[in-house]
Amino acid sequence: MIPLFIGVALVTFFVLSLVGDPFKEMLLNPRIKPEDVERLRHAWGFDRPVYIRFFKWFWSMITGNWGVSIFAGGKPVTELIGIAIKYTLRFSIAALVISFVIAVPIGIYSALHQYTFFDYFFTFIAFFGMSMPTFWFGFILMMIFGVRLGWLPIGGVMTPGIETAPFWARFLDQLKYMILPVTVLSLFDMGSWMRYARSSMLEVIKQDYVRTARAKGLPERTVIFKHALRNALIPIITLLGLSLPAVISGATITETIFSIPGMGRLTVQAMLSNDYPVAMVCLILESTLLIIGNLIADLLYAVVDPRIRYS
Repeated sequence: MIPLFIGVALVTFFVLSLVGDPFKEMLLNPRIKPEDVERLRHAWGFDRPVYIRFFKWFWSMITGNWGVSIFAGGKPVTELIGIAIKYTLRFSIAALVISFVIAVPIGIYSALHQYTFFDYFFTFIAFFGMSMPTFWFGFILMMIFGVRLGWLPIGGVMTPGIETAPFWARFLDQLKYMILPVTVLSLFDMGSWMRYARSSMLEVIKQDYVRTARAKGLPERTVIFKHALRNALIPIITLLGLSLPAVISGATITETIFSIPGMGRLTVQAMLSNDYPVAMVCLILESTLLIIGNLIADLLYAVVDPRIRYS
């Protein structure tokens, strides 16, 4: 994992450095003197070779000094990410839990009742959720429940001025703001989870050991939950581990539509403005979570599959 992390950091830094010097745009402003721009370039190290800047940045990052933003008023990167990640975790974890808890049992049930009305109906729902553009579906929900009916807010994370209200008032208010974006995110994820769970279960129930378990006279409940389901969960666990970065990275389109100041919007804004200290930390966090997610998935294989043992 350590060489992989260093390789990801190296590639990410050099790719972002191809964008160029963020201070060159200041030379287009006639009110800014070239010598002032040169002092900024020297202060930020942009007058040094890129490999020197990488080693300096990498050492600062692993020692906990994530630097400050270039274009956000010099705010510390930790402060910007701390604000953004709070909202991203709130929406992403809720969407992931809801989609996983609902979609996986439905997918398994559809596999066990293949070609029934139930199977066809939820197959349609799955493809609908996977093919639905999130920006279009988000605008539809905003127009129906926010504009026409007026039941839910169409953007933001809380009502202005409610920060000093009691806990339950703040909780219910923020929950109201979560309904629409979490619905958009959950519907997209549910379609994928249903299809993966269905196909994985269909593959497992046709294996010889499942037929052998039935031939031994074991109850169907035991055959499904003890023999088939545990093996069918292996590819689902892999996908769950790969979904871990999305919990941090956020959904850029959904966050933009619903005006959520999360990690997705922060990453895109940092890259568009060439604010490389913020962009680098955001990308490194996502890459690190992907590596950790793979490790967690490997460890969970031994939990669900009795044939796998780590020594």
